Amino acid sequence: MLNYISAEWYKLRRTKGIFVAFGVLLLLIAVLFIPSAWVMIPSLEVYAGTYIVALLLGFFLAPIFAVRAFDDQYGRQTMKNEVVFRIPRCRIYLGKLIFGGLLGTGAAFLVLGFYLVMCILSGGMAEENALLYMDLCVRGTLQVLPLWLASLSLAFLLQVAVRNSGGAVAVNYLLLLFGTPIAVMSSTGEAAGSHFLNFMTRWFFVAPYWNFYNTMGIGGSGFSGMVGSWLVGLGWVLATTLIGLGILSRREIN
Repeated sequence: MLNYISAEWYKLRRTKGIFVAFGVLLLLIAVLFIPSAWVMIPSLEVYAGTYIVALLLGFFLAPIFAVRAFDDQYGRQTMKNEVVFRIPRCRIYLGKLIFGGLLGTGAAFLVLGFYLVMCILSGGMAEENALLYMDLCVRGTLQVLPLWLASLSLAFLLQVAVRNSGGAVAVNYLLLLFGTPIAVMSSTGEAAGSHFLNFMTRWFFVAPYWNFYNTMGIGGSGFSGMVGSWLVGLGWVLATTLIGLGILSRREIN
């Protein structure tokens, strides 16, 4: 498995697009720390709040890493080469999924580190409760990370299930655009009026993020806490992985 993941990393290094895109993302983050980008000079509390809100974007960025990991194997007709060389389909699926997860996790922590460094360089550490706000950003990232992995795992499942990579991406973002507003509109832990809404507001992988955002990480309990977030996120990863493995094991590779 390690050799397979290393091979995926080697292929990634030969393409510069994702590195350029990541550099642009860091540049956009740096722009936030230019005082003229704000109506008034922001405090560290504002920067922390902005970061927590921006964590929602991770659900929409995670599928990009899944698409890059799968690399349109059906369209390029490259998966048949791996099958011909008798690489187990289980290793193909898990290897690419783990690679995408590691790549996305590494990117997430680089963004977090860059953001915290920019907060320090902006003089925010001199403010009252600075450590509290910095801790909020770190805990927010750790709590949302498994939910981002759930989004990535769902995206990877769709890449495997749908032969057209573009079609899989379209379905993926339609699900996110449709499911996210439903999940966040009443994620309060109270019973909703239907089983569907109960599922979306408690078990859809976006719901634990909204609970964290509502409490800003303070006083959260149950499924608004760290443990609940990891349980929901890893539950989605496990379920989508099992479904994906079942689909790929029966898929005819031409």
